[in-house]
Amino acid sequence: MRKLVDEFVASSSGFKVEGNLDKKHTEIVGAAEKNIKNLNSKNFRNWEKQNDVGLSYYITYLEKLFLDEKRVFFFSRIIKLIRKRLAHIFLYSSMLDDISILESLNAKDLLLENPQNKTPGSADFIKVSGYSVSFRWLRYLYITNQIRAKKLISKDGLWLDIGSYYGGLQGIVKKYNPEIKIFLLDFNHQLLRSYIYLKNLYPNANHILPSKVKEYKNSKQLPSGSIVYVEINDFKTLSKFNFDLVTNFVSFGEMKKKTFNEYFKSKIFEHSKNIYLINRFCSSPFFEKTYDDQINIFDYKTDKNISYFDIFPMGHYNILRRKIYNREFFRNISSPYFELIYSFKDG
Repeated sequence: MRKLVDEFVASSSGFKVEGNLDKKHTEIVGAAEKNIKNLNSKNFRNWEKQNDVGLSYYITYLEKLFLDEKRVFFFSRIIKLIRKRLAHIFLYSSMLDDISILESLNAKDLLLENPQNKTPGSADFIKVSGYSVSFRWLRYLYITNQIRAKKLISKDGLWLDIGSYYGGLQGIVKKYNPEIKIFLLDFNHQLLRSYIYLKNLYPNANHILPSKVKEYKNSKQLPSGSIVYVEINDFKTLSKFNFDLVTNFVSFGEMKKKTFNEYFKSKIFEHSKNIYLINRFCSSPFFEKTYDDQINIFDYKTDKNISYFDIFPMGHYNILRRKIYNREFFRNISSPYFELIYSFKDG
């Protein structure tokens, strides 16, 4: 573990981040120094400010009764007595929905073949409906299935993911597409986590650390199956590559609009064959200013062809306990997420 950390640190520009960050990522970056200091093989996926969002205790029979809508009224008063556990009940119900969605899409094989508890650094979350999953892991399985079903990347194509977190999604997609070349763009503390995770998962793959990225002038120089770790400040240097797929899941809506436009209006996006996005319809509704800038669905308009558009279904019915107008209660999130795929075969 320490060897991987030292290898990454020696090949990066460090963990200090300069620039006009949004509030959420300012807090995440601020906690990174402490998190890295206390990093070990058990916590690198689940640390302060970011985790896999899973159930950490077993759902009892009594709690399962609350999930039956026919009994909701009868148990309404009892529910008030166990309010601290309601958040887990809602999360459990949401994950049952997500599992049903995956099964309906003929993606049961992904659920069976990718138990989360068999992956590096996984927390000991309980099984849900017999599957080892978490809220985040189910999202990764769904996205993997969409990439597969929509044929968004060729056998040996190039994929750039902006905001890759700890590499969980990349680990699954690579399992079914071993020859693709994956570029992960993120803050260095996130790339470090990705390197630890993916190096443990694919020790024999060609891992290209940040300081080496600029040495590759074109995609032909990249060995088959390469995993490339790219610092956010080096984004524009990737314009020399023509990507089959560029993705962003959730984080565009969290950014400052200036940062968002630097990505979305770049030549990299313009020349990519496929763009796959999952983000909020409205990042900061007037009644709940969730993020710093108000990026909405209209900011994602281009003159490219839309091949798929719908509500992002995973976690759609989850209920969270939040305070709005000084009143704390269980509520749906302020804005749902859309799922959008631009496909332009002449990219």
